[in-house]
Amino acid sequence: MRYRVVFEYQSEDSSMSDVYNCKDEQSAMDKFAELCDMLEHSIDPTDPTGWEVVDELDNYSIINREEGIFGYVRLLEG
Repeated sequence: MRYRVVFEYQSEDSSMSDVYNCKDEQSAMDKFAELCDMLEHSIDPTDPTGWEVVDELDNYSIINREEGIFGYVRLLEG
């Protein structure tokens, strides 16, 4: 089975998107965790208000409508 990790991030200053094809579940889970950590570090720890976070097994997303920031990581198989 093949796995795909889809990543997107956008703020006022920058945007990034990428798709990672992984040969096995473990490498896909590792990449998913790495990208989730990256998004988590985008949240200002001194002012965490205004952030909506979805943290599920195969979907992690953040959004701050006031600052115009959003990002997500999705793990797809098939």
